[in-house]
Amino acid sequence: MFKNYCTAQGVRPRKFGLDMDVRWNATYLILKHLVPHKHVFSMFINSNYGSKLLSARHWYIAEKILEFLELFYDSTVVLSGVYYPTSPLILHHLLEIASHLHASKKDQNLIVVVYPMKLKFLKYWHHIPLLYSFAFILDPRAKMRGLFRVLKLLKESTSCDYTSYYADVKTEIYKLFNKYERKFGAAMSQRAT
Repeated sequence: MFKNYCTAQGVRPRKFGLDMDVRWNATYLILKHLVPHKHVFSMFINSNYGSKLLSARHWYIAEKILEFLELFYDSTVVLSGVYYPTSPLILHHLLEIASHLHASKKDQNLIVVVYPMKLKFLKYWHHIPLLYSFAFILDPRAKMRGLFRVLKLLKESTSCDYTSYYADVKTEIYKLFNKYERKFGAAMSQRAT
């Protein structure tokens, strides 16, 4: 019916994806493709299913949700990459997500969604695995100072204290380095400069 309506209006018809329960990003993708065609879609819905079924307020909410979900979609795409290392990037994206949730908690349109998301975020990321911190530290752009800054910013966004975690990471990375030094240090000192 939508195709026939678009043809009658002289607009190129567009197919939209279906929402899928097993794909969290389906909602984002549907909204991303639907919002640019909101005027035609609203006219179609309102003319066939009752006037004012889709109002400007509905589209405003849809655009807010689209804007809110964009960061999650982008982070998922970046962290799902296979042709580059992703483990050094995880803390960057965790910080972006935490800051995004913190900034969005004041939005009255999203408050019902943001609070449970923040709880779920803290459930999984309150205790950051050491592997991600090691990968972050070994990235030449970050190092230990960068980890300290990221944990400080995470504390501001999540209200979780990462002071003891930073001390644990520092202790563990020194232990790992000393183990490496004991095992391979003699071979390194035998090399010519």
